[in-house]
Amino acid sequence: MKKALIISNMYPTNEHLAYGVFVKNQVSQLNEAGIETVIAVNDNPATGKKNVIKKYAKWALNVLTTFRKNRHNISLTHAHYVFPSGMFSYYLKKRYNVPYIVTAHGGDINKMAKKSARIKGYTTKILQHADHVIAVGEELAQTIQADYGVESERLSVMSMGINRNVFKQTDKQQMQQALAMDPKCTNFLFVGNIIEEKGVIELVTAFQQLEKVHAGKAVLYCVGSTKDTSFTAKVKSLVESEHIHFIEPIPQAELARYFQAADVFVLPSYIEGLGLVALEAMSCGTPVIASSVGGLKYMLADGAGVLVPPKNAAALQKAMEQALEGLTVNEEKVQELLMLHDAQNITNRLIKIYLDSVH
Repeated sequence: MKKALIISNMYPTNEHLAYGVFVKNQVSQLNEAGIETVIAVNDNPATGKKNVIKKYAKWALNVLTTFRKNRHNISLTHAHYVFPSGMFSYYLKKRYNVPYIVTAHGGDINKMAKKSARIKGYTTKILQHADHVIAVGEELAQTIQADYGVESERLSVMSMGINRNVFKQTDKQQMQQALAMDPKCTNFLFVGNIIEEKGVIELVTAFQQLEKVHAGKAVLYCVGSTKDTSFTAKVKSLVESEHIHFIEPIPQAELARYFQAADVFVLPSYIEGLGLVALEAMSCGTPVIASSVGGLKYMLADGAGVLVPPKNAAALQKAMEQALEGLTVNEEKVQELLMLHDAQNITNRLIKIYLDSVH
């Protein structure tokens, strides 16, 4: 095949390291595997109606310009997020007969499509006309099949993959020392945007309740973007403990060190397509406590991690309390998951989907 045009409404920059970093990682993996790519992406996370209109207009122009410039060298387009990215792929297929793949990441189906009947209509159209649809988790795939009528032969469940050369096990105590973590404490880690849907308020509440009973035995590190300033202010106003640390997004190699050093990873999301960060933690040998939602409830089943009900600070506190004594996980199941979600295996599966779609 010729080149793949990658279209995404999220893509990282040096200023916004975590903004759609999984899309950039996949692009790099495709390039390394010999698939040439061209990107047309939005790398501006600014919110607010005026900013969104401005940045999406600029992005739309970029998509069309990039396509026209490379038109004769493009075999297919791959849109990340059904809406709005998929609209460009849909248009290019209708106008120029270019096949397209679309990856649903969760928020596009669980949140965006529910915003209005119009967006739901666009989402349906994009999914119906895609040559192949990828869902990052099982529950997401079931929703796409049931609510949007996408037949199983045109639908794959496939995460964005974990780079196990970056996210790998190392000496935990040594890494804790390097990051100035207290090895006598249980070091809890959360990685994700500081937003309501990630269950940050429940996490802070659970941790502070834990501290009341087990003073000085635990520390919480929260790594993620605080771009939602009003929510961040709300969270920080609840913080009474000096053992809760907020860290802005950091490069992947440095993030991996936090996964390697942490004793327990916690992801108390309300919704989650898959929860790739949980896999990255597991790949670094760190056990996971997470909400029983979306892809997480499938991923952490059979003892691969500890599942708790979402929006339930008391249940989360109890699980974190048990973690102070150490968590036991089903290591066989963990290794099975890591192999399934290994970036190299994912890239090979994706290339096969690409080749099947252009022939």
